Amino acid sequence: MLHIVTKDNIDLYRAELDEAFQLRHKVFVEERNWTELAREDRRETDHFDDEHAVHMLFIADGRVIGYQRMLPSTRPHLLTEILSDLCEVEPPVGPNVWEWTRYCVAAGHRERGRMLSPVANVLLAGIVEWGLARGIDTIIIEMNPLWLLRLVQLHFMVKPLGVPRIVGGEETVAVTASFDARTLARLHEMRKASVQAGAGDS
Repeated sequence: MLHIVTKDNIDLYRAELDEAFQLRHKVFVEERNWTELAREDRRETDHFDDEHAVHMLFIADGRVIGYQRMLPSTRPHLLTEILSDLCEVEPPVGPNVWEWTRYCVAAGHRERGRMLSPVANVLLAGIVEWGLARGIDTIIIEMNPLWLLRLVQLHFMVKPLGVPRIVGGEETVAVTASFDARTLARLHEMRKASVQAGAGDS
């Protein structure tokens, strides 16, 4: 189940958020080797984890197995403060634009091949559902260019903000990805197909 954590309910999720920070460290530091983020307590956090951040946690069987963070574009965020070299145009800003960061899924729950894993699907659908309910229709993403086609196939309207560059040893491009009800319908369709495929494998 997807849980949305904000400054208003964060006291109810202290333990789960701590587990999410451990997942971030495992994925970004230990697996992806972003050594500059390493911490002795094995919890990956930064100064953007403040009262303005929205944390989305996928919790199953009492464990956090998926995570993503949303940051408002109207305040300092990764694209403006850390990764500005990726943006060759005026940085997108507005109450309808948020930055999607720190997306990660625990090993064993990730996609195999071209189909999104159930956890990834719920996380992406969570962004769209949360956004559409709040007048948000665009996300900023810094990502591997290989994700471009996948986002288009999921009916996000993607626009690069610059050319790819190497960040943390990986090719990375900044984009905006806009969405609407069609995006949500496509994600629901993909989730249904995934469930049917899984049933067929059993």
